[in-house]
Amino acid sequence: MPDTPPLRVLIKLRREKYNTAPNIYCPLLKEIVYFNNQGFHHATHDGRGHLRKETDARMRLNLLPDINDVIKHSNKLAKPPGVMTKSDPRNNSGKELVFYELWHKFSRNKEVIVVIRKIGNGRLHYYSVRYASKKQNRP
Repeated sequence: MPDTPPLRVLIKLRREKYNTAPNIYCPLLKEIVYFNNQGFHHATHDGRGHLRKETDARMRLNLLPDINDVIKHSNKLAKPPGVMTKSDPRNNSGKELVFYELWHKFSRNKEVIVVIRKIGNGRLHYYSVRYASKKQNRP
């Protein structure tokens, strides 16, 4: 098994690649998905801004190279879009939030979900990545 780099090194390597990622058209959502700092930050921090456990952060950082393929090739949502209303106490933005979970199967053992978020009337942007849960109903 190859040596894994320290987390700080992995963050640096993935950040360099992420910062050069071009925005990408998503055929499923029929819009361009933008890459901003919020998406990368979410790989190492949870929704409340707390640091993720190292294993969780590593998993998400290691999935970052797959996000373009999921966005380009996904033809199904993992579930209907999630909406967080302005009045939701967890919503600090003051705007409606919509979350789209794009699902893509790479192989028998690798299914990935990419979360795309839209804040109010803003643009779609990459927000998160994870493996599809084994318990989750697949499209």
